Amino acid sequence: MKKSMFLLGIAAAALASCTNEEVVEVAQNRAIGFSTFVNNGTRTEVTEVTTDELTKFYAFGVNANENSGWTDLFDNTEVTVSGTDGTPEDTRYWAVGKEHRFAAYSDGNSKISTNVAYNETNQVLTFSSYTPDNTKDLIAAIPAAIEGTTVVAGYNQKVSLTFEHLLSQVKFTFNNTTDADIYTLSITDLAISDNAIKTATGTYTYNASGNQIEWNTMGGTTGSYDAYEDIDNIIANDGATSSLVIPQGNTDNLKVTFTATLTDGSNEVIGIGNFEATLSYSGTTPSTSNKWEPGYRYNYTATINGSMLHDPDTEDPDETLTPIEFTVDVDEWENTSPVDTPITPESSENGN
Repeated sequence: MKKSMFLLGIAAAALASCTNEEVVEVAQNRAIGFSTFVNNGTRTEVTEVTTDELTKFYAFGVNANENSGWTDLFDNTEVTVSGTDGTPEDTRYWAVGKEHRFAAYSDGNSKISTNVAYNETNQVLTFSSYTPDNTKDLIAAIPAAIEGTTVVAGYNQKVSLTFEHLLSQVKFTFNNTTDADIYTLSITDLAISDNAIKTATGTYTYNASGNQIEWNTMGGTTGSYDAYEDIDNIIANDGATSSLVIPQGNTDNLKVTFTATLTDGSNEVIGIGNFEATLSYSGTTPSTSNKWEPGYRYNYTATINGSMLHDPDTEDPDETLTPIEFTVDVDEWENTSPVDTPITPESSENGN
């Protein structure tokens, strides 16, 4: 029998076909470079990518050709970041009068070799059969197309990339309000239930009013997010844990399960319990209920006290720990018998 409780939810690189004459005619300072910025970077328990910690990303780039098509410049090409400047491993140059389009991503400063594709016509990056990993924060950027009228002689501007987080982050924080003075409450075996979406295909699309992130979870695989189980324990009031997950809806149909253990000062277990709770969410930012949106961190908090646990020597979870309590009474003052005891005063003024 499980107790229930309430959780608050607040391909390789392809070289562009440039002739030697084209390279010679273009000055080195017109080499295509990048400038980078990562939105919403705040380090927590997972390995997030921030502006300061972005070291490598992978770029796609094309320019328009005379046949109304596109000529490849970058094809999943590694770009090394120093500060906010990105230098691609393959040097490519601006083509005067031609439209240029770019896209970039970083999977925790790592490359995705086969399951990423860029559609330059529609300006869409697609990540197929993507599986989250707490060490890989998937971010992507697609800037507006750079028009041919902008690329004039001497043009040497860097391509400005603002990366967005494509995954959601689910965090759990545990509190103990009555026992923390001499007892330690630890949480183990924390997992999100088996019907959570574990693998899915996501797209990141350029949009003039704001780029769009969409995850198609149809056909994806489901399972349990049990990465939390790699953590020995979470100490209430002092620890929390996060996991990167596929953005998905119907979170009110998902459950979190965990074990809570209470130990005393000598590290002896005095209480234990198994718990589950639904992962419903309702808030104003974002306003979509029961859905994990890309780029948001959802912090679920729970309070577990000793009175919710049972003795480790009993298998009945309903036999919860009984707190030590006191009943008080104060003795009355008791009169002597007889009540009054006479005394005989004598004078003390005669030198005595």
